[in-house]
Amino acid sequence: MTRVELLQEQAKEAFQTFVEAIEGVDQAQSWAVLPNLGPDYLHSDASIHGLVHHCAGCKKVQSSIAFRGAEYRWSDLYEVSKSVEPDWEKAGALLFESQEYWLSSWAGLSDDELDLMVPTNFFKQKTAYEMIRIMTNHDIYHAGQVAVLRYGVGPSDTPPPSVADDILKYCRDSKHW
Repeated sequence: MTRVELLQEQAKEAFQTFVEAIEGVDQAQSWAVLPNLGPDYLHSDASIHGLVHHCAGCKKVQSSIAFRGAEYRWSDLYEVSKSVEPDWEKAGALLFESQEYWLSSWAGLSDDELDLMVPTNFFKQKTAYEMIRIMTNHDIYHAGQVAVLRYGVGPSDTPPPSVADDILKYCRDSKHW
C-alpha cells in the first residue's frame, strides 16, 4: 500500500466516524445550540447542523486551495451556504459532496508529492501530507463535538445561527474569497 492509499483509507475512516456521530440526528436535534459559557470558539455556532456545515465547507474550500488552484472559494461556499441552511438534509448532502470532492482532489498524488508544499487558507504553506492529516483529524475532532452535543442538548424548533453569516464575517477578507 502506498502512503497516498493509506492516507485515503484514513480519511475515509475518519469521515465514517463523523457520519456515525450524526447517524439518527433529525433536524430538530441538529438545530439545538449549546450555550457558550466559556472562552473558546467551536468554529461553529455549537449546533450539530453548524458542525456538519463547517466540516463540509472547510473540507471543500481547503482542498480546493491546496490541490485545485482555488477553483472553489469562500465566496462560493457563502452562496451555497445561503441555499443550504437551515435544512438538515441539504447540510448532509453537502457533507457527502464535500467528502467526494476532498478525496478526489488529492487522489492522483504520488507518494513523493506528499512532501511538496501546498497553499493553504492558513498563514503559511504546509506539505500536502500535513494538509491531508489536518483535514482527516478535523473530521475526528468534530465527531467528538457532535457526540457531546447529542448528549448535552435537546431538540429545538428554532434554526441555529447562519453559517453563511459566519463565513461572510470571518472569511470575507481572505485572499481566497
